[in-house]
Amino acid sequence: MARVFGWTPDAEGVEAIIDDRTSDVFNMSPADDREIGVCAFQSSQSDPIVLFDALRPLEPNWRRGAQKIGDCVSWGYAIAADLVVAVSIWLKQSPWEWPGVFATEPIYGGSRVEARGRTKPAGYSDGSYGGAAAKWLTQWGALNRIDYSLATGNAEHNLTTYSGERAKAWGNWGCGGRHDRDKLDTVARQRPVSKAYRVTSFDQLAAAIKNGYPVAICSGQGLGKRGADGFAPPRGSWSHCMTATGLRFDKPGALITNSWGNSWGTSAPLPGVDWDEVKKCSAWVDAKTVDRMLKQNDSFALTGVDGLKRREINWREGWEINGRS
Repeated sequence: MARVFGWTPDAEGVEAIIDDRTSDVFNMSPADDREIGVCAFQSSQSDPIVLFDALRPLEPNWRRGAQKIGDCVSWGYAIAADLVVAVSIWLKQSPWEWPGVFATEPIYGGSRVEARGRTKPAGYSDGSYGGAAAKWLTQWGALNRIDYSLATGNAEHNLTTYSGERAKAWGNWGCGGRHDRDKLDTVARQRPVSKAYRVTSFDQLAAAIKNGYPVAICSGQGLGKRGADGFAPPRGSWSHCMTATGLRFDKPGALITNSWGNSWGTSAPLPGVDWDEVKKCSAWVDAKTVDRMLKQNDSFALTGVDGLKRREINWREGWEINGRS
């Protein structure tokens, strides 16, 4: 397992973003679990909630890649954007076309430069923090893993495959690199994340997951190997961003998805998950440990992505998404 991290805590920076009244980044109030959306799942159910169940029919060939530099924050937020859109389309039956998965490099560059108001390069040391990524996604937006070079006139803007070298460069210069001239930033603004809510307790995380909202978690908590019950115990220290992508009720906990490719394998069971690609990169983590991770105050739930293309109605056969009517 290649242990590459990249969370660089900035408590003052997070609070400044929360306090900025022009921002769509908020603290989650006790009422927000009722106000931020209609629950996609019943709170009384005993079966685990696994948000990947909405992604699988839309992106059946999905594989979890592996970060190559300390850009874990962008990986945590990109998969959160993937899943919140998939849940909206597949489970909440929103009338949007599936746009494909989102790219990490613009989130990384934007969170290090534009979201922090920097007018000079950020440098080539790795790392970012959750609040900055949440600000980038809500005030600018999410870019899919496609080729934008024709739209921007810049050959460097082909995002069809992840590049650690690109992430490193864009982390210094900002969203689209040294020669961007704000063109990719402008494209990103076409698809802003609706809102981001800071999640600081397991109960708040449970409310978010029940609404179909993944939570990108930044913390210093490390995890061990997945056990026979599917749980990875707290072990060691990682300055890392991972994503809560599910919820378990029989033994309360969250499904935590990593950004190291095949980091947990498939040999140990993972109850509630029957997709091997998710087993390779995910583990259940108990509620007490998750609560401790969230208490580090730099974790955010994403509630949707705006600007998606509306599906056309086939009046003869009804809605259709990748073969599903």
